Amino acid sequence: MKKSKLILLFFVVTFSMNCCSKKVDVISMHEFQDKILDNKTVVLDVRTEEEYYGPLGHINGSILIPINELEDRLSELNDYKENTIYVVCRSGNRSGFGKDILNENNFTAVNVDGGMLDWKTDKNER
Repeated sequence: MKKSKLILLFFVVTFSMNCCSKKVDVISMHEFQDKILDNKTVVLDVRTEEEYYGPLGHINGSILIPINELEDRLSELNDYKENTIYVVCRSGNRSGFGKDILNENNFTAVNVDGGMLDWKTDKNER
């Protein structure tokens, strides 16, 4: 009986440690704007240049590297290796791929889900 309780306790502790240690790698645009975005936030926009300057606009101070160029231009982000990089696109799809590319290359990146479609310009333009 004691051995089975010990085994159960081991599995509960192990499961809890794995669940609690997962890093957050996706955040909603709403939460990003309300709780994270400020002048020190590193924002990478992975849309095309046309989209960046198009009708949905862009986040002031964001770095533009289109998703199809990201792997070849990672060195441009080396100054931000110690920061969390928030990756933005139109809706959250390309930024998910961008986040994966960055994380696979020893950056810390978070996908801003909802992208510029959910951006509220009157909320906190920077």
